[in-house]
Amino acid sequence: MNLNFTQIKITFCVFSFSLGAGLAGQALAAETPRLVPNDTFYDRQWAMDFIHAPEAWAQTNSGQGSVLSAQSSSTKEVVVAQIDGGMDFSHPDLKGALWTNPEETLNGKDDDDNGLVDDVHGWNYVTNSPDVRPIKSMMYLNGAFEHGTAVASLIAGRGNDNIGMAGMDWKAKIMPLVILDATGSGETSRLVVAIHYAVAHRADIINMSLEGDADDPAVKKAVQEATAQGVLVVIAAGNNGANLDDWPVYPTCYQGAANQSMLVVSALEETGARYVNSNFGKCVNIAAPGADMVGARPTYDETGNTKDVSGYGMWDGTSMAVPLVSGAAAMLKAQHPDWTGEQLASRILATVQPFRKGIDATGLGQGVLDAGAAVASAQASQYGPWQLLAANPGQIPLIRIIDESGKLIYSFYAGNQSDKRGLRVSFIHWDEDRWPDVLVTSQGDESGAWRVYRRDGVLLAAGQASQTSEDKIKGGLLLATQDLNALGREEALLTEASGQRAWRLDSVTGLGQAFWTTLDAKPMGSMAVGVERPEQVMLLMTRSLPYSTLAVVDAQGLGESSNVTTTNPGNMRMARGRTADGREVISMIQSGKPTYLIERNGMLDVTTEAIKVTRWMQAPLGLDVPSQQGYKFYDFWPR
Repeated sequence: MNLNFTQIKITFCVFSFSLGAGLAGQALAAETPRLVPNDTFYDRQWAMDFIHAPEAWAQTNSGQGSVLSAQSSSTKEVVVAQIDGGMDFSHPDLKGALWTNPEETLNGKDDDDNGLVDDVHGWNYVTNSPDVRPIKSMMYLNGAFEHGTAVASLIAGRGNDNIGMAGMDWKAKIMPLVILDATGSGETSRLVVAIHYAVAHRADIINMSLEGDADDPAVKKAVQEATAQGVLVVIAAGNNGANLDDWPVYPTCYQGAANQSMLVVSALEETGARYVNSNFGKCVNIAAPGADMVGARPTYDETGNTKDVSGYGMWDGTSMAVPLVSGAAAMLKAQHPDWTGEQLASRILATVQPFRKGIDATGLGQGVLDAGAAVASAQASQYGPWQLLAANPGQIPLIRIIDESGKLIYSFYAGNQSDKRGLRVSFIHWDEDRWPDVLVTSQGDESGAWRVYRRDGVLLAAGQASQTSEDKIKGGLLLATQDLNALGREEALLTEASGQRAWRLDSVTGLGQAFWTTLDAKPMGSMAVGVERPEQVMLLMTRSLPYSTLAVVDAQGLGESSNVTTTNPGNMRMARGRTADGREVISMIQSGKPTYLIERNGMLDVTTEAIKVTRWMQAPLGLDVPSQQGYKFYDFWPR
């Protein structure tokens, strides 16, 4: 896709460089477990006590060699894409923090076929090279040269190692994507491709300690697509000291999917008051410390000299508040690998601490980051993961929503209890409350009747695909849902289980006109699954002889299609799942052996090699659950 970008200045959000820092702390309960790291300059890191980082470290057992037991295990390697200036990954506090592209080797070739040669550790869009180190220039002050290293150290500086300072998440990996040059400025074109790279390479969080003054639709779309695909985007409020309601900056004042999965961060001083240069306004979600912040500096200067270079310094600005939030989110993601950016943002905002008494908190967000409260595991089931089960034929029409342990969260009857035809179901974001609703149809119902229920069983909407009594929906309906336009609500695709028609359904426009899924003379039914990555689409398969058709449905409608060999169309099944490393995988069974589509670096590859699916996400025909007799699994939440 070719896009035209507006070239603007994107300024890194940091201004002053000062010496010294005070130590302040919030009042803490004496019995609260804390892990105070032994890093050399930790006594100057007042911000960590302010946001209860020691409590978070104690709960996540992030400390190397710590005798404290974790309340929940951190098993996932969380990747934070840092869109910024260059990063000194040789710094002692950042050793081990650099992300490695698992599909790329340093060999002068484009191993992962993404158009970039040797992008083993990210990419520099300024120099168009894999060198992600700070960009040197003797013509400018060293602020831009040092900025990316400082931000990275606050996200993932290794702590409790008797060296330097402590960042938030001591296990996170940084994916450096360099878009800011030696002046600290960049172009929106670089920002767009960097966001796309982060999403394609499965970053969990995108940290943007930057701001701009022009509204570029391409940037807005990239942010929406990233958030819709489950990535948490954390952005600086900016350092103009301005009210963003009057003078918006970007991408700060863009919205993620339904204004979810995105956190805009203002900066506070040690007193709890707004940092004097921090922007404020309705665009802001949360506040975090951003003044007199200890951070890493490159271990060499712009000439390459390593003598008399301390490797540490002090910074002010919303740039330094953002990585605290990103780092806290990374710890939370490690605890809950299935949570999307929306769940991470929701949890962080739900656990903020109030602003201090007497502070003018106008436009600073919903509260102050509380990392300790955010990672506490007591309310984890509130945010999922949940599994959606529905009754088999012969059972009363009961829908069950359970958590991973099998505990029942919700259950309700979908229709008349005497109707024992069995159900087909799918989660759907039908309205704006961001909780999943449930789309339901009965198996084999030739009227194509559909209903949407709130998770507690309240009926929200209903209708049917058949328009006349003579119009029979062959085999009833199969269901799939996806947020095709990345705006937060989901569309449903209703497919004719034994025919060749399909209907689009959403809460705004209702049921659309039927369209043909294939022109083949012998259609035998269609089914679809939603796909998250490489982009938000639905994958539609129509069964027929001698070939079946595989097509993509996106926000514009039915798109490209291709034929697939069909040896046993009666056994055709599709299901969507995830691999252990979080890749999207689609299983298509045409006879006895499945064909897989697996996501690799922004593409779907076709393979017949066996792929281990560690978690099923969506199954239009349902999957048996041995522990839930009489029910089948259909869908998973969060997306």
